[in-house]
Amino acid sequence: MIKFLIWIFISFMILIPSNLIYAQDVDEDGEMFWGDDEEYEDDEEYEDDEEYEDDYDSEDINLADEAENMGWSIDISGSAPRFVNESLMNWNSSINLRASIEAPFLMQLMGMRFRFGAEFGTFGFEDALPPKTAELKGITAMGITSFPVGPGKIKLGIGVIGSSVGSMFESSYGFKIGSLSLRLGVRYAKVLTPGSDVKEAFVVEPETLNWMDGLVAVGISL
Repeated sequence: MIKFLIWIFISFMILIPSNLIYAQDVDEDGEMFWGDDEEYEDDEEYEDDEEYEDDYDSEDINLADEAENMGWSIDISGSAPRFVNESLMNWNSSINLRASIEAPFLMQLMGMRFRFGAEFGTFGFEDALPPKTAELKGITAMGITSFPVGPGKIKLGIGVIGSSVGSMFESSYGFKIGSLSLRLGVRYAKVLTPGSDVKEAFVVEPETLNWMDGLVAVGISL
């Protein structure tokens, strides 16, 4: 008798239509929906993707708007060396003038916002020891990366210093009045690979030359 009841139960389970197992309850309109949970999950994923894309697009738009508001930036600065390395200890320095321009394209990497540009300027040193005939003067030209920090800026650059390969680091801070800004700061320049001008100016070729300037900069946004 027990075996007979078990077989009836198993047969009953086998013969039950599958829609009774997987279907949800009929709604008020008498309609039945299938796989709603999976669709709900797919909808959630789709909505998450849409939100991510919206956030991403919004961030790009804000970045582009900010860059457009900043416009082209021109800096004109004057500086004079205050600290030099041992190779330049017996050399006199002069005031150097520079001009730089930054494009209205604002990039972002890991939360840091930066712009690209170019800088051109002068540099000059004269030997203070007799016979005082040696000099090291010329033009600097560098590609720069600028990091806006409120009314201040941090700049990194690499290019040529005279006929030598060199680099620079600049940090300045100040205040803005409309499209104009006035900043004070420091600048560090280094000759990485001494060129022919350095070799001619020194009896013994120095391995490197570096100096630090105090600077005043005026910025204009177009």
